[in-house]
Amino acid sequence: MQWLLGFSLVSDWTLVPVDIVAGAFIVILALVGRRDWKWLLVGAGVGIVVGVAMTWWFGDEQGILGIPPTPVDRCWAIAAFAGLGVAVVSVLRRGRLIRVVAVVATLSFFVAGGLAINRDGGLFPKVSDVLGVSSIRPLDVSQLAGPRDNSTYNPLLYRAWLAPVGMPREGRYGSVTIPGVVSGFDARPAIVYLPPAALVADPPALPVLIVMSGQGPGAAPYNVVDAGHLVTTMNEIARKHHGLAPIVVIPDQLKRATNNPMCVDGPLGNSQTYLTVDVPRWIRTHLRVETGPAAWTVAGFSEGGTCSVQLAARFPHLFGSFIDVSGEVGPALGSPESTIQRGFDGSISKYEAAQPTNIMKKHGPYRHTEAFITAGANDIRYRPALSVVAAAARRARMKVTTWVVPGASHDWSAAARGLAHGARWLLPLDGLAPPARP
Repeated sequence: MQWLLGFSLVSDWTLVPVDIVAGAFIVILALVGRRDWKWLLVGAGVGIVVGVAMTWWFGDEQGILGIPPTPVDRCWAIAAFAGLGVAVVSVLRRGRLIRVVAVVATLSFFVAGGLAINRDGGLFPKVSDVLGVSSIRPLDVSQLAGPRDNSTYNPLLYRAWLAPVGMPREGRYGSVTIPGVVSGFDARPAIVYLPPAALVADPPALPVLIVMSGQGPGAAPYNVVDAGHLVTTMNEIARKHHGLAPIVVIPDQLKRATNNPMCVDGPLGNSQTYLTVDVPRWIRTHLRVETGPAAWTVAGFSEGGTCSVQLAARFPHLFGSFIDVSGEVGPALGSPESTIQRGFDGSISKYEAAQPTNIMKKHGPYRHTEAFITAGANDIRYRPALSVVAAAARRARMKVTTWVVPGASHDWSAAARGLAHGARWLLPLDGLAPPARP
């Protein structure tokens, strides 16, 4: 069962055989129905029109995945519907055996298209992600070596640190339970990554990076590991910096994939209090970390990116920096009217107070907050938010760095590359690397 849960849905070894089978079915249907080739072309044409319409309606208008379709998504969806059109013609004009073949062929067309779209967006890397089952094992933080005494921010930790003999080559990660003691927020298990420097006999107090996933189908903390490859990124950073890297905590800010409390306290859950009270208390109690906002960063992708801006702007005494990857201008549950009713009990004033630009106006100017804001170059829906949020942050006197992810849309490719770039940007701020040369 474990091998099935871990089966890759994005590997070439999975996609290529499926594509070959789908292609073979197209050839079979074309050869068998060659006398009706005009009807086959009509069926394919109708399928293309239906595919274009379905992609536009469900992808652009309804946004069922929470992200707009990319050109790759559109092509595969249209191809699947074109194949469906050919199969329908075969069912109507051929014998019983070909009808059975056409039904199986239709299934192969949509499996091939679905897998290609899934890989393009990086939505479900493994079978376990589709089923909403995390394959990440629990992490026993009670067995960590060293005392839990935390220390203040050390901007020159990279100079003072000397990696001991026998330090692990890679970090360790796993799931933990962070209860909503104060907030009452019923969060799913979080994930903690400990770099090699945190696993030695006398570990240094390390900076903290809190990262949140996006919201949508299959959304969960493990997305940041499976699709966002953040553990791989942090291990690469640690190898280049003598085992040093931030301690990463990936909490659940949603409660479930289809819920979006928008990182505020409201009818959908007290997500804000959970992230700013319960989670930091758990971190300070269970892990050896640096204290003070200069050592704490909040980050996220999509909805999580929006949350990172909200929290860093509202709580500068807690978070000294944030990494916003493909976030929105502000929290949203569809239209502003729907957002106000569902997320803010119908209160326009509460809705306005939760907008990051308004938070910045109220709490600025910021003397020490640093911001890294990024989005995919092809992300037509979310990339405009980069300019709006960056401009508002600069007006509030934050120090802002922006980066556009080349060739990326609103997908986990953009998330993985944006988080990796942001993590490297963060190192000098955390005292884990020397300042970058101008």
